[in-house]
Amino acid sequence: MQKESVVVTGVTGKEAKDWASEHLWGNCSSLYTPFYGLDGDEIDYGALRALVRHCLVDLDQDGIWLTGGIAEFWSLTTDELKEVVRVAIEEARRVKPGALVQVMSSTDTAKQAVELTLNAQELGADICYILTPYFECSGKPGVLEYLRYVADRTDMPLGFFNSHSTGLVLTPEECVELYREIPALCGLKNGLLDAEHSLAIHKLAPEMVLWEAADEAGIRLGIPHPGALGSALYLYEKPGALLFSEWRALLMLGDFERADTFAAETGLTAMREASRRYQSHPARPGMFTHWGAGFKFGASLLGLPVGDHPARPPQTAFPDDLKQPIREAYVASGFIES
Repeated sequence: MQKESVVVTGVTGKEAKDWASEHLWGNCSSLYTPFYGLDGDEIDYGALRALVRHCLVDLDQDGIWLTGGIAEFWSLTTDELKEVVRVAIEEARRVKPGALVQVMSSTDTAKQAVELTLNAQELGADICYILTPYFECSGKPGVLEYLRYVADRTDMPLGFFNSHSTGLVLTPEECVELYREIPALCGLKNGLLDAEHSLAIHKLAPEMVLWEAADEAGIRLGIPHPGALGSALYLYEKPGALLFSEWRALLMLGDFERADTFAAETGLTAMREASRRYQSHPARPGMFTHWGAGFKFGASLLGLPVGDHPARPPQTAFPDDLKQPIREAYVASGFIES
């Protein structure tokens, strides 16, 4: 039975582009999945609810991003992916009804992506993002067929997630072609950390809502910046010290010198640099990694609930020798005591 706090998505696929131009914005944290029990076989949904409340209430962020890379979506069953979304949306609508709820509903197969997107649609998510198919995809034509398959069987705003983690990166021209060909496709998360790539997209389709993962570089290039999405913003903020939000506000004003000074003096620069250790793995040199156990270690330093098991296979635990530089950066910033 559907709970009162959950409402079906109110925007149709045909309305998506108009909706996005006004409503697809804000600072939204990408949530991790708190595992517990033997080999992390269970999910701590109480901890997940607490994380939602922390982001939306304690930090007053604009929204949340669910079942993405930081959440280790590849290690969750279909039922778990659905339940994580259900629990998080229910809590979000309870504590901040107007929060922007974004779900990454892409997975191994197009049929499963439809199932997950319909689940999110029925639960009242605002938008679902489809990741580039990551195994044996026939380039841009294959991506188009995948997106069209999902769009034809759902009726809500969709976004596209262009990520080098999949092994298939679409060109700016290809990204814009997808945007033009799929009516429900209203936004792009460009996770390449290549602001020039995003700038080329913006020049081709200035009306597209574009989330550039390299926030600062994109702002400095003059790309309209709707907010920070899919980043673990809770690692750089706490009540009374919303460092990331204040830093971004200075960047948006074009006051780059003050932004640089603020980030250096508050320790934000050091904390962000330390967190890069979560984005690579010694066994995968040169490859971007969403190291879930690393993100959860950082969150644990700030007292956030992370479960009692760091990661599920095929990822490994975060090693002790990488923890000390991160702890030192947080101590130096004043976020935690030594």
